[in-house]
Amino acid sequence: MSAPGVVSNAGGDGRLRALFVNSGILGHRSVARVLREAVAADDRVEAEHVDLSEGLTTGDRVVRRLLCAGPRSGASFPGAALTFPRFRAELNAGLLAARRIGALEGRGRRFDVLHFHTQATAWASVARMRATPSVVSIDATQRLASLEAPPSARIDYAPGARADARVFAAAAAIVSPSRWAADDLVAGQPECAGKVHVMPYPVPLEGFDPEWAEERYERTARDPSAPVRVLFVGGDWARKGGPALLAAWREGGFAARARLVLVTAAEVGALPPGVEVRRGVEAYTRAWLDLWREADLFVMPTRGEAFGMVFQEAAAAGLPVVGTAINAVPEIVLDGETGLLVPPGDARALAEAMRALVDSPERRREMGTVARLRIEAIASVEGYAARLGAILRAATEGGAHG
Repeated sequence: MSAPGVVSNAGGDGRLRALFVNSGILGHRSVARVLREAVAADDRVEAEHVDLSEGLTTGDRVVRRLLCAGPRSGASFPGAALTFPRFRAELNAGLLAARRIGALEGRGRRFDVLHFHTQATAWASVARMRATPSVVSIDATQRLASLEAPPSARIDYAPGARADARVFAAAAAIVSPSRWAADDLVAGQPECAGKVHVMPYPVPLEGFDPEWAEERYERTARDPSAPVRVLFVGGDWARKGGPALLAAWREGGFAARARLVLVTAAEVGALPPGVEVRRGVEAYTRAWLDLWREADLFVMPTRGEAFGMVFQEAAAAGLPVVGTAINAVPEIVLDGETGLLVPPGDARALAEAMRALVDSPERRREMGTVARLRIEAIASVEGYAARLGAILRAATEGGAHG
């Protein structure tokens, strides 16, 4: 019987036995999904996947309540940040991961290599990492994450940074989806430079037709008066720049020539003309893929993003992007080649970038085609699986640092 939150891949003798531990929260759930697909593509790896957000026992919930109760980061009363809510939440993830791994080991399961995403899931397993080679996957460092927090809450990140440092020192290899995060890690711990690998997350391309960019162009040529279809996908409405998008939509007067579809579960308030909300659309379903196919342009003016897998999905769909020039986004969206990047919070610049692409079907086709070709080259599941498999095997042989 599988442990709570564990998904097993059937394997045979002689395969590398790997355990993947994922926090399972927020965007990490999407990372868990693509990692499962990637490792399944490597028949030399027998994998088990632990999702820390699933299968919680009563004891798990009690520990979480005891550790995580209290004010959240950004609370306004004096001293709120001193309760370290972020640190306690991440410590809970690390302790839960250690209990899950220990339960598997207690039933006789043995692993050649461990894979943790993100680093906090390894906080309580540093001694185990020294005994079993381990790969740590990150999306950002504590310092980078703290830059998006209110100044009064940044003290919350200091104990986490110390815990991260111990994990990074014990890791056989560290995988980052972006140069942005990797460079910051190395700046803080230069001794780790030799074991850091930059690998954009893989994108399952099944369901995304490479001909969609040309199909859209031909659709517009047949009916030039048809409204341009703009797509936004983002659960965290404020952080993903939803309010800025609506402000730009109003300022640019786009309702006369375009339609905007917002895929979000958030309450967005009164909608301007030409805008609709779609709720309950699950990723990688037929309805979700149809939205990507029907769109002409993807816009997400995010003001806080560790990586931005949705920009990769837009590229897989052959869509040009309007986004913000922050963090790792310029590594995914090449400004002027696969999309246009603007400063976060600048509604006027956002409206101008949207107008440039709404007005030019030729430019949309060119950027969308380049985006699709690029994502095939740098983020295929098969390519990621080959690189990750090599890193996992090197870790077990003591060579993943190079």
